[in-house]
Amino acid sequence: MRRIALGLALLASLAVARSSHAVDLDGFWYVLVHYQDSETNKPDQWRWDDRVWRFERKGDRLEWKEWPIVVLDDESGRFEPMRGGRASRVLGKWEPSPTQLADIRDGIQVNSRGSKEKTLRSEAGGTTWSSGEVAAADSALVISYSETWTITGLPDSPVFTRDDTMGSSATESMSGRTVYKTESVGPNGDEISGTFERDGTRTGRFKLIRAGGTEALKGAATNQADLQRKRFMEAMSGSEEMRALVRERVVTDLAASGVTVSDAEVDKLTQQALVEARRTGSADDVGKALAKQSEQLFYAFAPRDAKHDDSARYLVPFDPSVPRRLGQGVNGDMGYDLYGNAVSSPQGDPVTHDGLNKYAFDWLMPAGTTVVAARDGKVARVVQNVDPAGYRGGVLADAVVVEHADGTFATYMGLAEGIPVAAGQQVRAGDPIGKCGSWSSGATAIHFSVSKLDAEGRAQTVPILFADGGKGFVPVPGSYYGGTSGKAVKADPPPGESAVPKQ
Repeated sequence: MRRIALGLALLASLAVARSSHAVDLDGFWYVLVHYQDSETNKPDQWRWDDRVWRFERKGDRLEWKEWPIVVLDDESGRFEPMRGGRASRVLGKWEPSPTQLADIRDGIQVNSRGSKEKTLRSEAGGTTWSSGEVAAADSALVISYSETWTITGLPDSPVFTRDDTMGSSATESMSGRTVYKTESVGPNGDEISGTFERDGTRTGRFKLIRAGGTEALKGAATNQADLQRKRFMEAMSGSEEMRALVRERVVTDLAASGVTVSDAEVDKLTQQALVEARRTGSADDVGKALAKQSEQLFYAFAPRDAKHDDSARYLVPFDPSVPRRLGQGVNGDMGYDLYGNAVSSPQGDPVTHDGLNKYAFDWLMPAGTTVVAARDGKVARVVQNVDPAGYRGGVLADAVVVEHADGTFATYMGLAEGIPVAAGQQVRAGDPIGKCGSWSSGATAIHFSVSKLDAEGRAQTVPILFADGGKGFVPVPGSYYGGTSGKAVKADPPPGESAVPKQ
């Protein structure tokens, strides 16, 4: 830990000859409080809190600064790891170990979040210092909060008091008082202890230990819980137990995505996920790193930055002799949800066709409806048995991915079990590739899009036109489309369906 040298001037009013029990406040102090809270459901339970104070004399003024967030190099006994990489404060009368005490005396880390500072002026010949009286609220519309910080009893038995007030001129103000009352001072004046009280509800004892200095935290660790999570992940990511669990997850994800890779590639992917988890300090990021790497492997068949053949025209992905309605369309335009109810963003189902998924289409159709290829190509991926609440490779449900001659690929997502095509199989436009299944919500629809990989290996949808015998068209949400010979135009609803939206 980098240590900061203290170059603070001595408090002149306190530097006169005094007994060995006199207190020189100048410098940094670690403050530890043990207390019981009568207003909790466990009033007999001891609890602890800590902070750092700094006192600095500037002419006839005394600056008192507080940092309420303290982080030690060794957090043993202070916080305990919980599931998900979280950390919880340990209850009880926690006391610093010899190692932690040496850390405090040599230098201590703090977070500037929530820090406060007051300027106190001398009264009663230097035995009392105060920041002044609390100003009363003078507006009925504004609720104000203020504090007065006071030190009395110097130089032998200092009492640290805080009076706080919150309220407005139209309401009864709420006020409180926190008092740290010194009962004993160590022989060298480097340790102070006494009683602690907050409004009669929190009562206990406090201890001030002179600290060597402070260092502000930087990077991922911003408080005790963050540091605990980071250290937990650093320890776990290097363990064989964690490595085995992550490797098992890698193998399972790749198998479900239809991706076959070598053992060496599995080991590489496992290591990348562990490195990401260590960098971010969160167990949750193991899953995120795996999802990212799995998706890149899932789309490894496609070239980066392919150029879409804009002369291509796509069939609708169903038998056009029976018209089907488009639910959500390009750029999140939504005329009907997956149940056929008329909605408009942001009402109804959340918009999912945006960003990289902008040019996508949700075709509404009954379960069991045959789904056909919209363009010639080769089956690149077949994804089956996807947990509706999970994520496999690049898709969220059972799907077929067909690669086209220009390097782009079409995704047909929302298929039923029993997909009849296999990876490597050539298909022509109009060939059956599966049947419509149901999503986890129970809705039945096929999510269809054409994508290419960007420079970072992410699947990015591209604009396309459907075949109508002419220049092509972009379907409009809420309308039915059908026709003959693979061409589709706006059409009337099929028998048994109504153009009137559900309510």
